[in-house]
Amino acid sequence: MDSPRYTVILPMSRYHANEPALVSLRETPPPPGGVQILVAEGEHPARQRNAALARARGDILVFLDNDCSLASGYWQQLEADFTRPEVEIVGGPALLRPHATFWEEIFHALLTHLLIVGTVSARYAPVGGFRAATQTDLILCNLAVRRSIFDKIGPLSSDLYPNEENEWLDRARTAGVGAYYDPGLRIFRPQRAAPGPMALTLLRYGMGRTRQFRVSGWRPTFHQFLPLMVLATLAALLYCRLEIEFVILWLVASAIIALTCNSLLGAWRRIVAGLIAPLIPLTYAVGQALGWIALLFPAPDSSSEIILLNERGERIS
Repeated sequence: MDSPRYTVILPMSRYHANEPALVSLRETPPPPGGVQILVAEGEHPARQRNAALARARGDILVFLDNDCSLASGYWQQLEADFTRPEVEIVGGPALLRPHATFWEEIFHALLTHLLIVGTVSARYAPVGGFRAATQTDLILCNLAVRRSIFDKIGPLSSDLYPNEENEWLDRARTAGVGAYYDPGLRIFRPQRAAPGPMALTLLRYGMGRTRQFRVSGWRPTFHQFLPLMVLATLAALLYCRLEIEFVILWLVASAIIALTCNSLLGAWRRIVAGLIAPLIPLTYAVGQALGWIALLFPAPDSSSEIILLNERGERIS
């Protein structure tokens, strides 16, 4: 296949033939024009994706994660999106996988709650209709891009992980690239299965958001000031010894979240979701604060070898 219509890029630590993404791609009828699958082994996903970009032959590049599975009709939906001449980038939500565990359901419910994460909820649940999008709507594990866009604005920043897609999408917006959100373009993936891994993820993404300043410079936005506002409010409550008021505020917020959570979530899960809901923005805010400290030190070096493989695990020379 000399020039397939699509190239799927999959970063992995190590190749495993039974990863959900590879299984799903094998079981799903290929799209018109064919598909090239590139697996990039390594320890730095942004650099792995860039290495695969250099070897991609498809006109349209599809970014997935190894734990993703395509929803029925995925390729047909993507084909319909790219028949629109204005579409240069398109993405959709990463839905929770079927038969998810207790904590997966709770965390996914919180990440799709508008009061907890704002417009970022569109990354995890279908929100609205087909529309122009920003980096708050789009997620890198379900994103398709015309290859020519990378020639126009460059690859992902190799100095960022996570949040490399946020910086790249901001770059695309500045360049006037047509980015769109399609709620019907869906994949399934697991969510964090325990509080510890979820907390570490939130801390890492908060730090990653702050580290974007190394690449894109300071941009005073509401999202940059929000963590400081959250932490300053918490510190003021504790400094003024308003512990009772703090507990009452927490319980009121928890009750509101529990009552407005996804109606499909069971009663006990809604109660637990409500009680831990304030920890989501608080933990992310702590991560952003830690990110400011990290800016004082050189970025860590990630020079591990990157190996490109095809879908059968054969090395690409």
